[in-house]
Amino acid sequence: LWPSLDANAGLGKTIQTIALIAYLIEHKRLRGPYLVIVPLATLSNWQLEFGRWCPDAKVVVYKGSPDTRKELYETDMGGKAETAAPPFHVLLTTYELIMKDRLRLKRWSYSYIIIDEGHRMKNAASKLSAALLQYDATHRILLTGTPLQNQLGELWALLNFLLPKIFSSADTFEAWFSKPLTEAGGGTEDANMTEEESLLVINRLHQVLRPFLLRRLKVEVESQLPGKAEYVLKCELSVMQKVMYRMIQGQGLCTVGTSGQVKISGLNNVEMQLRKVCNHPYLHFSAEQYGEARATVPEHIYRTSGKFELLHRLLPKLHRLGHRVLIFSQMVKLMDLLQDHLNQVGFKHLRLDGHTKGDDRGELLRIFNTDPSYFVFLLSTRAGGQGLNLQSADTVIIFDSDWNPQMDL
Repeated sequence: LWPSLDANAGLGKTIQTIALIAYLIEHKRLRGPYLVIVPLATLSNWQLEFGRWCPDAKVVVYKGSPDTRKELYETDMGGKAETAAPPFHVLLTTYELIMKDRLRLKRWSYSYIIIDEGHRMKNAASKLSAALLQYDATHRILLTGTPLQNQLGELWALLNFLLPKIFSSADTFEAWFSKPLTEAGGGTEDANMTEEESLLVINRLHQVLRPFLLRRLKVEVESQLPGKAEYVLKCELSVMQKVMYRMIQGQGLCTVGTSGQVKISGLNNVEMQLRKVCNHPYLHFSAEQYGEARATVPEHIYRTSGKFELLHRLLPKLHRLGHRVLIFSQMVKLMDLLQDHLNQVGFKHLRLDGHTKGDDRGELLRIFNTDPSYFVFLLSTRAGGQGLNLQSADTVIIFDSDWNPQMDL
């Protein structure tokens, strides 16, 4: 059977996958090749973990410019050789390159194709799904924390990729599970199902999927993990924030003129402007105005924002107690302000956001995990919120939550 490993974030899907490959190579003498497809944001982390947990495996990280990839193919991957067996064990690459260079990469028959963040396959008609079906593999494995996001059709797409002969028809799959559940909530007298009947349908879904899904939840390993305490700290707005907030509520967009006066103009997305004010009023300043404010009264960077004021008092205490901190934010400009504040108070830190080059990500992770002098790691939620191992930190601060709470988990 070709399984799907479905586990909550942080339960070690990466390590389990590498352990499987190491076991197959060392004990079963199956040298591969193994094709591991991951998001670009986690590519460097996978490379680090392979080096740590399976150092004897020859791993080719297929990335870079067209010329670099061509050289990798011809030298490290033996692309010019006539022999069928490749000179590597693992080919590690991204979704984009698996589609762009498929004529080159589908040359080999793979022992396993392993897809990280497998819910990217939820659309059976997508280009990624179509491209991967052209690759020959003995086994396929999907890794995901969210096998079912919106509707059962997405789950069918994943199962169809893993086992196309068993889950061949989306209509049949819908008839088995989706339609009875939909009808049960539809309110029609003929189709209404009792609570017992609904539980029977759900139980049938679990029974059918059990052989194909290895599902692990945090509750199952919670007793093996160190204790976790969650706190919601409420911050009062500063006087400046309150003034700007009321003006935006009543009239729209708020900007600060060259002479320091507050200007208001109409704007559709008022919620985003209010959110910016709650984070820091300087987000409405131009670069010149911010530079002038910073030079004139440097301490205003934390005094004009309730969140920054609390952070200014919290970080020194955490530092004295020997903690190491990850700070997540949604806005790059807000991360600029956080970075300026950390520089101002003298806390050594690193930063990773959407502008960080793929080659630099792995080095940043390595530095933070091996050098305890770095106290804070600034990360954008989208770029740093998945597939990164930062186990050397013990405190996480979500500075501004996402509109979708699931993104912060």
